[in-house]
Amino acid sequence: MSNKYLKVTNLKKSFGGLKAVDVHSLNLNTNELTSIIGPNGAGKTTFFDLISGFQDSDEGKVYLNDKNITRSQPYSIARLGMIRTFQLTKVFDRMTVLENMMFSASTVNNDSFIRSLIRLPSQKTTEKNIKEKSFEIMKDLNIDHMANSYARELSGGQKKLLELGRSIINDPDILLLDEPLAGVNPKLAEEILQIILNLSEKGISILMVEHNIEAVMKISQRVIVLAEGMVIADDTPESVRSDEKVIEAYLGSENE
Repeated sequence: MSNKYLKVTNLKKSFGGLKAVDVHSLNLNTNELTSIIGPNGAGKTTFFDLISGFQDSDEGKVYLNDKNITRSQPYSIARLGMIRTFQLTKVFDRMTVLENMMFSASTVNNDSFIRSLIRLPSQKTTEKNIKEKSFEIMKDLNIDHMANSYARELSGGQKKLLELGRSIINDPDILLLDEPLAGVNPKLAEEILQIILNLSEKGISILMVEHNIEAVMKISQRVIVLAEGMVIADDTPESVRSDEKVIEAYLGSENE
């Protein structure tokens, strides 16, 4: 893997004449915990949608490890090692927590219709390994005690943890986290921040969109600031915190 895992050039997206994203050039590095911040309507989630294949851009290119993924489908991008979570959690409410985890780890190779009928020894071994791995991850996320509970019974914060668990069970190289702390109580937010740090220390490259500025400044190595779809700052947390353009974007100019 090259030093730069994600490269964006001239990426643009408009809605009804309003520019949501207008990023001229942006490189994201491996083994780096990077956060994207910005005021409401800055284009953060749209940017995530574009680079993860959930929306098509009007212009521009997106490269993942030098491979052009501009028009790729989300599942193809996920198979290349870049997994994305969502601001509004997307778990299977009518499945148990364990079933959610195991389903996310299943593939076409180990969970085909024919294999499910024949039940080969190799499939039984694969299922056993997936189950063990699921419990390991659930234990790390402190949701193992709810393994047999339906996902709909989880709190909003626990659903965030489950979605995170489903995202990491396939050992991604890159994790895109869309507001992992949204709607989470302060105690659980601290736990989630520590989990994110642990994942980063294990070598997963993380790109996070988050509104909690203090949390961002606490754990990020690099902070990118979007305003009106454009990058207005890209530096260390310390430098970004005192950047006049950033302060103005959040608070408005003195005249205003």
